[in-house]
Amino acid sequence: MKLKQVLVLLLTAFFLMAMAQTDPVVARVGKSTITKSQFDLQFRLFVRDALQQRGQAYSPEAEEAFAQFRPQFLERMARDQAIILAAESAGFAAQDTAIEEAVAEVKSEFENEEALNQALEEAGIPSLESYRKLVYEALTYNAYLEHLIKRLQTSEAALRMLYLVSKPQFMLPARYCSSHILVGTLQEAQQVIARLGKGENFADLAKELSQDPGSKNEGGELGCEPKGTFVAPFELGLAALKPGESSKTPVKTEFGFHVILLSKVEPAGFQPFEQVKSALDQAVKNAALQKVLDRIVNRTPTELFPQNLQNQ
Repeated sequence: MKLKQVLVLLLTAFFLMAMAQTDPVVARVGKSTITKSQFDLQFRLFVRDALQQRGQAYSPEAEEAFAQFRPQFLERMARDQAIILAAESAGFAAQDTAIEEAVAEVKSEFENEEALNQALEEAGIPSLESYRKLVYEALTYNAYLEHLIKRLQTSEAALRMLYLVSKPQFMLPARYCSSHILVGTLQEAQQVIARLGKGENFADLAKELSQDPGSKNEGGELGCEPKGTFVAPFELGLAALKPGESSKTPVKTEFGFHVILLSKVEPAGFQPFEQVKSALDQAVKNAALQKVLDRIVNRTPTELFPQNLQNQ
């Protein structure tokens, strides 16, 4: 071997070693790897989203406050990668045309490429190519999940059985349907009670006299609510009434003086099956999907190297 060839091989080896040191592998999932730079990008996006939901701006210091979650996030990334690999094997890898359509849609929101690149940078995405990879992974992952969900079938008989077994969680407490007239003084409340005693309509008096902007225009109606909805003095005043009866003495709360009408009491019961059928169906499918994904992840050889997450 010539000296020049030896030098080239040595330089290549040194280059690969340097690359391995600057961007170490943090996970091996099947035949693929996740590098620290890939992890850092995804984790930074996760942190930005979490901070945005709290109304806080991103900063490296803010990201450092999330450092304790890095090992768990690595596990999640490895799990997602296992599912993406399964999606690719099943033929659900996102096509270039779909990726470019998604990228073109984003590009159309900006005047020029410079504005787009600035927006990507502000979002924590270093380049358009990085964004393409994120789009590819999202499209592939979601297409596979949609495929799996469509394959999951539930029968009405099974859902009804689940409803019967889980019926206590669909219990509805008794609800009290009430109205009120809120005034500022005891004397005003007593005048309201007197006018009601002479046969005047409760709703009309509420529209005329009530100081509660939320119910005034509705004739004082507060809807049908279970116990514990209102402040304690109001609840006590409401509990003392029979359906169709209104307060004989004013009820004082922090808001003023109330005259309360109990229209009716809806007895305790259960949500009917038809009302909860859709939620039950979704819950069963979600549980089944979780088991399918768990099997995919568990059969995918995975190695994690959380020690490589530390900044060099």
